[in-house]
Amino acid sequence: MEDRGGSLLDLEFELGMRFFMTKTPGVGGRLRFKLEDFVVEEVTPEGEVLQRGVNWGIREGEGDYCIFIVERCGTYDTFEMIRKMARALRVSRKRFSYAGVKDKRAIVVQRVSAWRVDPETIMSLRTRGIVVRGAWCSAEEVKLGDLWGNFFRVNVREIRLPVSRTEERITRVIEELRAEGGMPNFYGHQRFGITRPVTHMVGLKLLKGEFREAAMEFLSRIYPEESEEAKEARRYLAETMDFKGALKRFPNHLVYERAMLNHLMKLPNDFVGAFRKLPRGLILMFVHAAQSYIFNLILSERKKFDLPLNRVNAGDFAVTLRNGLPESVILVDEGNVDRVNYLIEWGRAALALPIVGYDTTLPSGSLQEEIVRRVLSELEIRLDSFKVKSMPELAARGNFRQALVNPPTLKLLRVSKDREVGGVMASLYFSLPKGSYATCLMREIMKTDPTKY
Repeated sequence: MEDRGGSLLDLEFELGMRFFMTKTPGVGGRLRFKLEDFVVEEVTPEGEVLQRGVNWGIREGEGDYCIFIVERCGTYDTFEMIRKMARALRVSRKRFSYAGVKDKRAIVVQRVSAWRVDPETIMSLRTRGIVVRGAWCSAEEVKLGDLWGNFFRVNVREIRLPVSRTEERITRVIEELRAEGGMPNFYGHQRFGITRPVTHMVGLKLLKGEFREAAMEFLSRIYPEESEEAKEARRYLAETMDFKGALKRFPNHLVYERAMLNHLMKLPNDFVGAFRKLPRGLILMFVHAAQSYIFNLILSERKKFDLPLNRVNAGDFAVTLRNGLPESVILVDEGNVDRVNYLIEWGRAALALPIVGYDTTLPSGSLQEEIVRRVLSELEIRLDSFKVKSMPELAARGNFRQALVNPPTLKLLRVSKDREVGGVMASLYFSLPKGSYATCLMREIMKTDPTKY
């Protein structure tokens, strides 16, 4: 891989996000000065936006599942929210399911389902930061991926440019993105964590079968943005490997670390068992984060090779699109390359890059195969690493993902002086299909320190 360049911020480089699609300078600024500055509203498969503040009440329905619409205000991530609700209802968290994991530092509206919990009980729930807006019975649960995407309402504050210059830059970035076919469909910062961007590093070690090292990466790696209490606890564990003593020192809010430490205190060499004390979705997230990191590297390498992102060549893969969502994968060859590029031009297809897994196959001798093998070689990962033989429940078959996403409904609403915090504020809204990250769009507009996203 290339040496670290000075033009990209270190954190983004470490996460594989090594280029910008647009050349216009960013406006800087900061997201999420207040929770109201970042609103995420789930879009159902039918295209309905679950708007903030709307009360649906109890609807009619039949079945063993209660589907409910929940609005939460930045207190919890999706896993923590479900854990809190399960505890308040005195039921297992395994009864709950959701369509997608959302931002923690935001106001979020999303659908969740719970097995054999009645709507009246759900509607009467009172938990800080969580409001249930509607509930009904259904024969089907909400499954992961059961959404079109998300609608975002975003304010960028603390911009230190004149109003006219801010408006001009944002408008030019939007025009550039449309001309180039969209934004790079990187996996965004929150996929890996900004305070502790450790999930992909844990995942890479799990893929290599280095379970002790993976556990210690998660438990003891220190990052500067953490509290001093957390840093000291992690430092103690790294220096002593005293799991019992570390458990006494780890803050109560680090519930996942404490669950692993509690297991290791009893069985100090059972690192696989310690990981299995975590929610299955969280363990899978480690492997998925490793796949995401590899995807980001592949996308950046393709750009470095000066290969197009808004067109395909023979030996590439493409994905057809229906209502903006991937439908089927096509292997591009000399016989269909013109047809596929025609579909891309009309927004009905896109270049697809591999989310590498044990079942990934690429045309022998293609540039795409060369890029993938180069990335995997430097990470010392093989395709069969994704079978995770000691934890087969983490096996990852692989898939494909669009290289670019063209955000529908992207609009700059207004730019004005910010009388609340000073400087200039820009307000935008846009929708993104499931799996795409708002921060990856906003980094093109802001081009600033990733901690400001």
